[in-house]
Amino acid sequence: MKSMGRTAAAALLTGAAAAGMLATGAGAASASGYANSLWHSFTTSDSGSNWNECNSMKRQQNDILQRSGNRDPQVYYYCAPGEFGNGAQHVNLWFRHRA
Repeated sequence: MKSMGRTAAAALLTGAAAAGMLATGAGAASASGYANSLWHSFTTSDSGSNWNECNSMKRQQNDILQRSGNRDPQVYYYCAPGEFGNGAQHVNLWFRHRA
């Protein structure tokens, strides 16, 4: 099960990188004038819980953005796999915004 989770996380990371969703580093500006900033890391010993908590916070933050009148589709929060620790996949919540 653990190797399946790692395979899925690797596929997700590869897909996100191919789609240009990930920056090379925290706060690195993209060519389009946007940057990605690490907002929060979920680091419990339960991979599923880390993903659930990240997705929940992502939805909350994106709802706040939408209610604030944000109309820029390139400004949003997203979850991405982090490092492995405590026997689990850590999950990072990133904020994509204007640089």
